Amino acid sequence: MDVEQAAQARSAVSIFMRAEVLAARLEAMARAEPEVGNLWRSELALAEAVASAGLEGIRISEGDLLPRIARNGGQQADPTGAELALSLIRVLKAPGDPLKQPVPSLRRFERAAGTGRGPGLGTQDDAEEQPPDDAEIETLFAGLGPGDMPILTAARAAAGYALLSRRANPIIERLVFMAVESALRGRAMAGIETEDVLRGLSGRVDAHWVSPPALALSHQRFLPWSPGSETGLMDLGSGLTRVLEAELGRFALSRDWLRRGREAARGRGGRSRMADAVQAFGTAPVLSSALLAEAIGVSIRTALTLLDELTDLGLLREITHRRTARIWAVPGIGARLAARPPRRSGLQRHKVIPPVGLRDSARPRSREQREAALQAMERAFAELDGALGRTSALLIDTKRAPKGGG
Repeated sequence: MDVEQAAQARSAVSIFMRAEVLAARLEAMARAEPEVGNLWRSELALAEAVASAGLEGIRISEGDLLPRIARNGGQQADPTGAELALSLIRVLKAPGDPLKQPVPSLRRFERAAGTGRGPGLGTQDDAEEQPPDDAEIETLFAGLGPGDMPILTAARAAAGYALLSRRANPIIERLVFMAVESALRGRAMAGIETEDVLRGLSGRVDAHWVSPPALALSHQRFLPWSPGSETGLMDLGSGLTRVLEAELGRFALSRDWLRRGREAARGRGGRSRMADAVQAFGTAPVLSSALLAEAIGVSIRTALTLLDELTDLGLLREITHRRTARIWAVPGIGARLAARPPRRSGLQRHKVIPPVGLRDSARPRSREQREAALQAMERAFAELDGALGRTSALLIDTKRAPKGGG
């Protein structure tokens, strides 16, 4: 290894160690405070779904989703894009465990992202664009499990799926990334979406992921998603480091909301149901009056009174402002959903496409070429994984060493 290669290796180790440490910190915080973690992940799922669609040139914003729920009509966005984002949110909130159920999980991801296949994304009409078969999917996840570094292992799985599918749909690759990371960080249900009349905006999160790949690549500027390339992997690691640093602060905002809500409830009389209402929004951060009434067992009138009180306290935001189909949300999500969609007249679709060399190398034509490319990718990931493992072991040994020598 020459000097330049050694410097690149050290840089890669530094980037991914930093990302893994930040992610582990957020994971521990969410595990210690599950109600706060649920609020935080609910907002992050919304932002990641929209960002993932955006990386493929699909013009959509968080503010475009509300008309699909409230049926306001008059939205500028392509309704297919809004439906795609809502579908992605539902999967992100309940990704299941692809390590234990790889084939059902991947087929579910493919169905969820099916509407995302636009120009340049590939279609399954072409014989070369058929999805990986069951055996290939089983092999892809074989050997992954507890003890693996979540972010790097998730990137490896996403890159492997990219090779097997010939980059047919990068949105699915990012779902693979988040589902694998979630499975490595904790046990979840089998990807069962709870019934939600608000199409995924309400309801509890059953996931353990903390690292949003699309947000990492669109945080300050758009970068191509290419986890199987050295450049793409470094861009992902650097982007996740920046995003996770910001998410530490946003987690604190979710914690503060829950604290203020509980304090407000303690100041009410003994018969007040405000504490129950706060708990309901902590579990399902977007609700209508009917959903709140059902959740805490009160009348619609009582629910409306509670909603007005919580809104006056700044704990909720009404996001539809209609006499019918009224919907409230916690402030963070409410600000995203109620935001006026950007003016799009005269704008061109923005598609982020990997450089030609990366696309060609990621789309081997024959099964033999795909297997060879997969083996080469595995060797590259193994080298980085080994370097990270050695660094981690060194840090642990350093911490255990007695101070002062002798």
